[in-house]
Amino acid sequence: MSRMLRIFEVALLVLFLAGSARADLKMASLFQDHMVLQRDKPLKIWGWVDAGEKVTVTFADQTKTVIAEKGPSMTSGQAVKWMVTLDPMPASTQGRELSVRCSGASVRGKGGTPGHIRIRDVLIGEVWLCSGQSNMQYTMDRFPNCAADVPNMKYPMIRHFAVVRCDSVTPLADVLGVWSVCSPETADQFSATALYFAVELYKVLKIPVGLINSSVGGTSAYQWSDPETLAADPDIAPKIKEQKAKAAEMEAAQKANPGLMPAYEKAMLEYLAKVGGNIGIIVPGREKEFIKPDLSDPQWQPTTFPGTCGNGITWYAREIELPGAMVGKDLILDAGSSLFWNGVKVGSKRFHRDSNVCTIPAALTKEAKNVLSVRASSVLIGGLSSKPSISVADGPSLSLSGDGWLRRMYAGEPAFPEDLPAGRSFYGGLYNGMIAPLMPYAIRGAIWYQGENGPEGYTYRKVFRELIQSWRKNWGQGDFPFYFCQLANYHPKQCAVETNHDWSLIREAQAMTLDLPNTGMACLIDIGKLGCQERDIHPWNKQDVGKRLALIARNKIYGEDIVSSGPMYDSMTVKGDKIIVKFKSVGSGLMRAGITGWYDHTIIPLPTHPPGLAIHGFTIAGDDGDFRMAHARIVGKDSVEVWHPRVPQPKYARFAWHRNPLHNLYNEEKLPAVPFRTDDIDLSAIEE
Repeated sequence: MSRMLRIFEVALLVLFLAGSARADLKMASLFQDHMVLQRDKPLKIWGWVDAGEKVTVTFADQTKTVIAEKGPSMTSGQAVKWMVTLDPMPASTQGRELSVRCSGASVRGKGGTPGHIRIRDVLIGEVWLCSGQSNMQYTMDRFPNCAADVPNMKYPMIRHFAVVRCDSVTPLADVLGVWSVCSPETADQFSATALYFAVELYKVLKIPVGLINSSVGGTSAYQWSDPETLAADPDIAPKIKEQKAKAAEMEAAQKANPGLMPAYEKAMLEYLAKVGGNIGIIVPGREKEFIKPDLSDPQWQPTTFPGTCGNGITWYAREIELPGAMVGKDLILDAGSSLFWNGVKVGSKRFHRDSNVCTIPAALTKEAKNVLSVRASSVLIGGLSSKPSISVADGPSLSLSGDGWLRRMYAGEPAFPEDLPAGRSFYGGLYNGMIAPLMPYAIRGAIWYQGENGPEGYTYRKVFRELIQSWRKNWGQGDFPFYFCQLANYHPKQCAVETNHDWSLIREAQAMTLDLPNTGMACLIDIGKLGCQERDIHPWNKQDVGKRLALIARNKIYGEDIVSSGPMYDSMTVKGDKIIVKFKSVGSGLMRAGITGWYDHTIIPLPTHPPGLAIHGFTIAGDDGDFRMAHARIVGKDSVEVWHPRVPQPKYARFAWHRNPLHNLYNEEKLPAVPFRTDDIDLSAIEE
């Protein structure tokens, strides 16, 4: 997830598991301004209200009505779930209003007006669920090369809903999150992988693209799996039983403290309304009295600087009287990540790579007396400089540390009630809190980037397959497309035959999942850093990650006759002392290629020396299973000849079987060959 709000763990039976004791008409959080609905599919629209109330939903030229009947309730038998289904509609770039009305007296507002929710700027297009761990979660500002693209991200038809992290022992009714419109002001907080995927789709389709980003770094596939499916595993079933006991304990605590969850929900919704979709950015029209403050207002309290920002948004301000040597000069200011000089923005740290140092132009320093205001949020660790100062280049410097400052809180993130127990769950906790509540929102499909945190390879075969199948079953939209990333290269570059098989086995398990219908895999074996001592598990090159996922969708869903995969193993034949490996998905043919930069990632064809040789990444073994680094050359359009002089009777071949393998085999469409092995030797007992 992005730093859309501060990442706080609502590790509970949060917010909308309970809802509130009020009977207000309420929509699921996905239904907000700027949302995108899926084209050409029936659209489920839902929310909660008192049992027996009549709810009417109007959108485009459709009107649907339903009576809220008793069923799964948000609180003790009061607010119940209602749902209508809109008929399929074509894509539309017109921002329209979705209207929801309830005529019951219990939801009447002031003046006797019936309860009415108006959701504005609703588009219809392609909706994709984006899930997994940090390589899906990490936002554009996390990577310098991605951050450099943010000023060009002018795509108002692309929308991003970031689901707030929530880990729960029981399935929740709703999530927290906000839809954001893609622009240079917001794109830094979009998932980098998901945004590049969406941009590629939009360039081709020219229709809205909605991204529902439900991802959390450092998580296992177990956490995203349906716990009911996991419970069929006898090794996991006792742990699921413990989680259900914890759920009963939580329910009892809530009944004993019936007012705590509604109060927390109210406070959290008020906080979200103030900070919007990105706590690091000022919502237009908000915080004016902080940007250009009236320091005589008693709400501004004396403090020292730098201070702490807490969980939320805090402003600091002070008067500064410039010495004569600074008046009318360009000044160098080092104070914080978001700075305003007499109400004019002079500094804004948007990305991790940015400095807090900014320049105040001479046009703004003509007067000796000035007011500096500094915005601090829980983004960028507050964003305050440790040694704030103002100076002239090669001239005097004025320290801004210490007294003389005033402090005022704009928005404080509410704390979860201490008297309610947390309900974190390893097995299925994120499924319960961040996937189940999204169902049955209509989607085109899902993209997935996970595997670094396992489980281990042989187990991953079963867990990943069942994750996909259970999501599809529970979503109720058939075998929707599920496209995933194969683990990228990581760790020191290969210089010998692999003895640590963990990542290779996970890659193998991912590739084996392609036998499920409507699946696709983006091979990223060349995306990571290429050096000898690289340790970054988060490849910066998210551009090609998004492009490769989009190639699959463009080919499999949107009807383009394009090559969407690199070469994949098809078969092998032993000919004397050599193995001939035949590939499928070769496109225009196999080629030897190299990469000019590890995140610019220009792939160029390479000559072979001598002609036909120097394909790297193959190992070969005989019946003894003793693998050796092999010689290899391309033969024909779709085959590679592999051999080693000390393996006169070869039986097995492996390719790119390493965390960070030697690899220079591509198709002419510049997509890398997918790792594989032809043997079925049990590697589970081999120690790292």
